[in-house]
Amino acid sequence: MADAEEAFRVGLLDHLVTTGSVVDAAVAYAADPAERCSPGSMATIKSRLSNDADGACADSVTRAEGLMLHAFRGSDVVEGVAGHLDKRSPDFPSLPVRSSYVPV
Repeated sequence: MADAEEAFRVGLLDHLVTTGSVVDAAVAYAADPAERCSPGSMATIKSRLSNDADGACADSVTRAEGLMLHAFRGSDVVEGVAGHLDKRSPDFPSLPVRSSYVPV
């Protein structure tokens, strides 16, 4: 058994909220990938997590490796590296807007 502080100290946790609002801490934590990660990459990750949830791990890893190699040849990598080197947030293109309209 370990309390939260001990789990954080030994590396089982990467964040520990000890003061303030947990909601504020969660929003701040989520802001980093929202500002620094490619929307296209985030969409791919979310899709893979959803679609591979019940599949075999080896199949998921194979698909992920192919997607990663494909992503390395894309413009988002160039912009991400440029943003890092220029010490600025990257300027990734937005994803196309999808309609939430569902015909009845």
